[in-house]
Amino acid sequence: DWLYASTRAIEVDKAVKRDPRLRAAWDVWSRCMAEQGFTRYPDPVAAYTDTAWHRGSDGNTRHTQRERATAVADVTCKRRHHTAELWHAARAQKQAADITRHRDRYAAGLQALRTYRATIAEVLRKQG
Repeated sequence: DWLYASTRAIEVDKAVKRDPRLRAAWDVWSRCMAEQGFTRYPDPVAAYTDTAWHRGSDGNTRHTQRERATAVADVTCKRRHHTAELWHAARAQKQAADITRHRDRYAAGLQALRTYRATIAEVLRKQG
């Protein structure tokens, strides 16, 4: 099943969010946001998905001054405390462990994806 990796990614991300090192990093990030006068979001995803930023879905909605300032604080805090690096490291570790545990399924998924891509390439080549 060539979709195996994407379905496992959902479970891996759940495990990543429970990682105590990441939870601690998010807490530091959250305090940093609060120290700059912004909402003390539990994690960066909560900041990104804050309903205050969902004013229009046409792609042309102008961002408010507060939204832009929150985004700047988000990036500042992530850089200052290496939040993104810690997040990516935790995810990479959980992904590697999951691949090791389910090696055969990942290998089969990779082979199925290669077959799928080869079929697409062949059809496109024949069509010119």
